[in-house]
Parts: sequence; structure tokens; C-alpha cells
Amino acid sequence: MVWWDAWAAVGTIGAAVIALWLGLQPVFGRRRHAKAVARIAGIRLGIQILHLGASCHLAKSITTASHYNATRINAEHCDSKPLALLIPYFDVLPRSLINLLAECISDIDTLHALLDKGSYWPPKSPPPTVKLSGLLDGLFSKMTATHAALCKYVGVPLPDLHQPTASMGKGLSDLADLAELAGWEESVTRQHILGRRT
Repeated sequence: MVWWDAWAAVGTIGAAVIALWLGLQPVFGRRRHAKAVARIAGIRLGIQILHLGASCHLAKSITTASHYNATRINAEHCDSKPLALLIPYFDVLPRSLINLLAECISDIDTLHALLDKGSYWPPKSPPPTVKLSGLLDGLFSKMTATHAALCKYVGVPLPDLHQPTASMGKGLSDLADLAELAGWEESVTRQHILGRRT
């Protein structure tokens, strides 16, 4: 005697499991894709942290107009676009990471708005009294926290950026001293710092 009811129940359970598995595949795929995008964003954010850290280093000891110019121009390396690529994945990212990303994107965009209002100071002129260090240090803290969260999310160790940042800060200071000595115009300074003329 065949127990059709039992076989029907087993078949129904099997169909439900397969449907659930097929239904969850897009979610798992989105999570894998989000991790890949987050890994790239983390790498690019680490590079930006190096540049911003160098600007923070120089901002603490601005003594010439070229120090101010180099600090401001080098901070333009910060870019929210790599982080903004994660916005479509906010539905699969941890809430704490979403909050850090949103704040970091906002702070980077605010920095650019403020930097756009600044102007290039001619070499050999007195340095401006504007203090950039507070603004840059705050963003540096936010970016390093976001970078740490991204590294944790994708499962990679957090790189130690202290020594490379200090080294880049020294190089930026030397470049600013050269710009002051040579009397570089803004386009030349930008070429040396950003790699492009404007």
C-alpha cells in the first residue's frame, strides 16, 4: 500500500526548500557583490587616508603660503565616489557600516565644498590665518573609522598606515618648501601634487 499523503508532503517540503534556495540566491549574490565593491572602496579609501594624513601632518605646521596651498590641494585627493558605489547595497550591509559610510560621504563632500571656497595664496606672501588642521583631523578620524569597518566587513586585516602617512607628510612638506622657493603658480603646484594641470 502506497501512502500518497506522505509522498505528497515530502514532495511539497522538497519543492518549498528548492523554492527557498532559489529565492535566496539573488540575496547571496548581492552580498558577494557588495563585498567585492566594499573591498575596492576600502583599498581606495586607504590611499585617500594616506593623502589626507599627509595634509594633516603639514596643516599642523603651516609657516608659508605654499604650506597652506599644498595642504589644501593635497586634501583634494579625498573622493566620496568609491564609497558612494556602496549605496545601492545598503539593504545588505550592516547598519553600523551604513552609518559610517553615510557620514564619511557627507564629510568628504563638505570638505570639497569648503576647499572650493579657498583660494591659492601666492608664494612668499604671508600664510593665511585659516586653520585647516581641525577640519582635516576630523575627517581623517572619520575616514580611518570607516576604513577599519570596511576591512572588518570584507575580512581583510587593517593595514598600518602610520609610517607611510608620516613619510608622505614629510614629502608634502618638502614639496611645499620647493614651491615656496621656486614661486610656483597654482597650475604647477597642482601638477606636482595631483598629477594634472587645471
